[in-house]
Amino acid sequence: MRKKIVQAYIKNKSSYLYPKYLNQTSNNDENLPTQAAFKGEGEPSKNTLLTPLQSNHNRILNRIPFYPEELDDKLFVINAFLNIIWATGFLIFWRRRQAELAFKWNTLDMEQIEATRSAYTGELRRSSVTHQNEVYYPSWKRLLFRLFVTIPMIGINIVLVSFLILLIIRFQSWVDRQLKDGHLPHFMSLTELFPKILLALVTTIFSDVYKSVCRWLTIKENYREQQKHDDQMVGKLFACACVNSYFSVFYIALFTHKYIRLSHQLTTIFVIKQFWGNIKEAIIPYIVSNTRLSVLIQMSKKERARYAERKDLNKELKRILDEWRNSELDKAERQKDNNAYTTKAVDDILTDNTLNRRCSDITFESLSLSQAEIECSQPKWEDLYEDYLEMVIQFGYIIFLSTLFPLAAFFSLLNNIIEIRTDAFKLCMIYQRPFSQRVKDIGHWQKIMEYMVFAAIIINCIFCSTRGVVRRLVPDLPFAAEIFILVCMEHLLILLCKVIRSTIEYVPHWVRVEKSIMEHRRREALKKLECDALHLKENRTHNYDE
Repeated sequence: MRKKIVQAYIKNKSSYLYPKYLNQTSNNDENLPTQAAFKGEGEPSKNTLLTPLQSNHNRILNRIPFYPEELDDKLFVINAFLNIIWATGFLIFWRRRQAELAFKWNTLDMEQIEATRSAYTGELRRSSVTHQNEVYYPSWKRLLFRLFVTIPMIGINIVLVSFLILLIIRFQSWVDRQLKDGHLPHFMSLTELFPKILLALVTTIFSDVYKSVCRWLTIKENYREQQKHDDQMVGKLFACACVNSYFSVFYIALFTHKYIRLSHQLTTIFVIKQFWGNIKEAIIPYIVSNTRLSVLIQMSKKERARYAERKDLNKELKRILDEWRNSELDKAERQKDNNAYTTKAVDDILTDNTLNRRCSDITFESLSLSQAEIECSQPKWEDLYEDYLEMVIQFGYIIFLSTLFPLAAFFSLLNNIIEIRTDAFKLCMIYQRPFSQRVKDIGHWQKIMEYMVFAAIIINCIFCSTRGVVRRLVPDLPFAAEIFILVCMEHLLILLCKVIRSTIEYVPHWVRVEKSIMEHRRREALKKLECDALHLKENRTHNYDE
């Protein structure tokens, strides 16, 4: 009797974390970590191996004798709702701040007329507008390349990384089973963490491979304008990064429903990506830059020693020539007949000596590396694709999975604080200072984040169904009615987001007022110029008639 009471107590206290598995059998030990944890008079079973996290979970549950399960479900729904509202407001106020900065930097009304890319190639054709020869690349060639090269290669990459992620997830399940059966040692939980670390490293490495493949494909598609080139590059990168970053966590959340494992996986992803990102972006370039600089310094030292030897040799040669010239001049005084020949020979030798005068004048300081030479040896900052992509993927982790893993926002904030200092270190110490480009906004990244908000609404509604939130809040509810309620919630949230976007202006009021003032002044100045030109023309006509 006591055994049944203890098991029922643990099952009741675990229901808010494992709602889907309460009506299942206890064969799946991985889904419900506290099941079959006791035997007899409250003693742990010898056949049950609890991880440190599971034992801590049991102790926490024992300290909370009456945890309201309904409160957890309500907080889950409220968290999802506030998360969507925050994401919508964040993007709106981002655009408002973006408009303010664009107005201050005089880029708000930039014309989107761009010059032809330097890498754009094609055949020469006479333009119907300028009547000049211009480079032309047929659009049908680009379309064929996208259909038969770009799409298959991206599809192969996505399938390959998905297959590897599934293998690692299966490997993680096998490791967990072996640990529970006692066939594998824990090694301070390193054995359990190894597949998670491997998965984080695989996804991080594949992101670099994707970037190289997407860059090559976009260059081969040969776009004329830089804006179209950037848009296509952004689309390819984001499509690959979505599968690379979200496939594993969505598979765990939607198909395996192992939420503790999901929290472990997300924690590992945040830590490993931050660690590997700092190594790849800061430490490795810093080591390469310092190695290149040390090689240049050693080469300059060798050149300095060589020139020093030449300088000493020139001094000795000059001394010998001076002695020989003095002796020859003495002989010339005694033998005036050979004076012309001797003077000519001495002048020829002195002329040969002047060839090394530049080497003899080189000083020790002139052979040291200047600041400009040091900065020229540093690598160039290629582009901002990776920086934007990292922030967008992080934004997705927050709005997609913060209901299941509330620490996602905290890890993102910590990551951004470290990233700010890392970027400052890279700009000051490692890379060449990049040239700024005048743009009015962040381009397609803004649209991608707006679409991600709508996707987050659908995903959070699905999580409400998989966790059984609606079924517990409204018991005895048919499955069709549950789906109908979730669809209605999804439509209402999308409608609410659209209402918020239409209510709040993307451009602040003071910016619109300043633009109106500038437009009024521009029109007044144009009218004044037209009047002055008209008066000047009338005066010239009057003077001509006179």
